[in-house]
Amino acid sequence: MRKVIAKTVETLRRILQPVVKVMYYISGAVLFLMPIPVILDVVFRFTISKSVPGAIEIEEFLLCLTIFFALAFVQWKGDHVKIDLFTKRFPQWVQDLLEVGMYSAATIFFALMSMSLFHEGTKRIASNEISFSLNIPIGPFRYLAAVGVAVLTLAVLATLLEAIVRVLDAKRTAWLVLPLTLGCGFVLLPALGYFPEDLEGAQAGLTGMGLLFTLIFLGMPIGFGMAIVGFAGMTVIYGGAGPALGMIGIVSYSQAASYMFTVVPMFILMGQFAYHSGISADLFRTGQVWLGRLPGGLAMSSVGGCAGFSAVCGDSLATAVTMGTVALPSMKENKYDMSLATGSLAAGGTLGILIPPSAAFIFYAIVTEESIGELFLAGILPGIMLTTIFMIAIYIRALINPRLAPPGPKTTFVEKLISLKGVIGMLSIFLLIMGGILSGTFSPVEGGAVGVAGASTYAALKGRLTLEVIKRSVFETLFITCKLIMILIGVGILGYFLAATQLPFTIAEYFAGLAINRYLVFAGIIGMLIGLGCVLNVIPMILLVLPTIFPTVTTLGFDPIWFGVVCVLVMEMGQITPPIGVNVFAIHSVAKDVPMEKIFAGIVPFFIGMIICVAILVAFPQIALFLPSLLF
Repeated sequence: MRKVIAKTVETLRRILQPVVKVMYYISGAVLFLMPIPVILDVVFRFTISKSVPGAIEIEEFLLCLTIFFALAFVQWKGDHVKIDLFTKRFPQWVQDLLEVGMYSAATIFFALMSMSLFHEGTKRIASNEISFSLNIPIGPFRYLAAVGVAVLTLAVLATLLEAIVRVLDAKRTAWLVLPLTLGCGFVLLPALGYFPEDLEGAQAGLTGMGLLFTLIFLGMPIGFGMAIVGFAGMTVIYGGAGPALGMIGIVSYSQAASYMFTVVPMFILMGQFAYHSGISADLFRTGQVWLGRLPGGLAMSSVGGCAGFSAVCGDSLATAVTMGTVALPSMKENKYDMSLATGSLAAGGTLGILIPPSAAFIFYAIVTEESIGELFLAGILPGIMLTTIFMIAIYIRALINPRLAPPGPKTTFVEKLISLKGVIGMLSIFLLIMGGILSGTFSPVEGGAVGVAGASTYAALKGRLTLEVIKRSVFETLFITCKLIMILIGVGILGYFLAATQLPFTIAEYFAGLAINRYLVFAGIIGMLIGLGCVLNVIPMILLVLPTIFPTVTTLGFDPIWFGVVCVLVMEMGQITPPIGVNVFAIHSVAKDVPMEKIFAGIVPFFIGMIICVAILVAFPQIALFLPSLLF
């Protein structure tokens, strides 16, 4: 049996590899084209008061191809977002058994999704359904989505068979029955009508969420787990597979072909071009000239550089790694304590998700249906405040112990003025995006495409926009986007299940009816978010947790825009907290000679600073709400 399965895997991989790669390259080419219709639409509206016909539909069709044709490649690389903090401590054969269970469920589920998409395409072709603006038949795009999911199914199947081979090699054959039965049964039994008849409403919702978190902490990709639990839950709620099968085809397509979600690849691509343009180095040099002579000046320059780079990037990991690459050599040369140096960079990276344009605010807006523009504005003053708190923490530590961060050479006022040219790129792109959004020239979704144009133009003017840079930026964007949209597909499917159970609203009513101070509930939510932030990145956490807790937050009377800022800030606290602290690992990747415990020790003052920042925002919510109230 082992030889047969191994041969099947080898054949499957040999056949799939060229198919997966070609589809991935097609996705990359389509992604490269995506900003063009939006940019032209903005330019035409601004200059000749006309729009590109069907620009929104073009973007939706392009996003559909981009996502569905690349999902299999991400699975091929084994890189869909998941938590392996706990499972990696298990013996290898136990990890393989868990994979057998999870990927057997995923194989069946994605096969059903592909069939559902194909059925949806057939229905639309039979009814001659066409798009509203361009009159393009819609059915063929469902077929293309079905093909993409079918290839994903085969890629998941290959992963499943490889795990089975490893279990057989470990001489644990008898154990295979359990995960295969559980995995297949989890999807098939509810679909065939085998489920507890008394499981309904909020009880079904709580059971589903319990199963979801169990699957996620056992290592199942987050998007897969959300989608599978949502599907299984819907079959239970509706007493059969019919509505659930129709739902997964409709929801998966609507999530992956939503104009609203085109903002995701746009802002990520903008950040990629900004990174390759050298903006980070320019910002650090400017900060070094202005602050370098102060105790802790280089560390403060690093934090300032992180804040500036955040204005064109929007991702904490990218901010931390980019500024770490630029600033650490200078701090080493100036004999900075490496705990302070790396701690300041890991903490400074958290600004990447708070200062707009922020990817976290975009996903918060998608889940809660709040205004992206208001959230962007709400993040500005708290971002500046947190930057200031970080700098004060560095300055105080350097004053107390000058050997930690000795001051650098003095610079003249003329040198300071000349150095300001280093902020031109960042300010230009930031003002282009925020100015256009706030003036109503273009929407936040269009702002991403305009940002791509601005960042790529700046990179070209700096002589850094090579063909290799374009290729690397596009495919890195594609890879990240696919991982995130897969979670959004899961969110959409799970959302139907949660809506059917009324669980989020039941929880909200329960807490609203308690005779306790609402800030006690808020403190509990904060504690949960910090805890989850220790093991999850911010965006997956937003997509996983927010649909359940948001109704409680609004029912208790908290402003949703203010809570968005606090939520993102608190989640970022988890990014620098053991045992994971993803920003700490990111800095360790560029400072391999610095022990992890030393970086975590350097984080402590900044973690305290973030707690102070949250406390100030709770006491004075207008700090976050002032700019949105002024301009919206």
